[in-house]
Amino acid sequence: MREMLMRRGFTDKLYWYNFRAVWLFTACCFILNAASGYMGIGELAIITYGIPAAFGELALHTGFIVWKSKAENFRKYPDIKNMEE
Repeated sequence: MREMLMRRGFTDKLYWYNFRAVWLFTACCFILNAASGYMGIGELAIITYGIPAAFGELALHTGFIVWKSKAENFRKYPDIKNMEE
């Protein structure tokens, strides 16, 4: 797995690390929610606002990746509309 990741480009590596960080943050929020009664934590706003913000950021990053690949494909294949006709 590590060898496969190291052969990828910078954007792919960054996306993989972002994906892992978002899911790690989500898992930590679930653990915090489960253990909050034992630890005496009453304020769990990090879960309310943090998880949607993390997935929103991941969605923004995914949109950037799609936009970037679309722009690269247009640059690589400029006459694609003429080929379809």
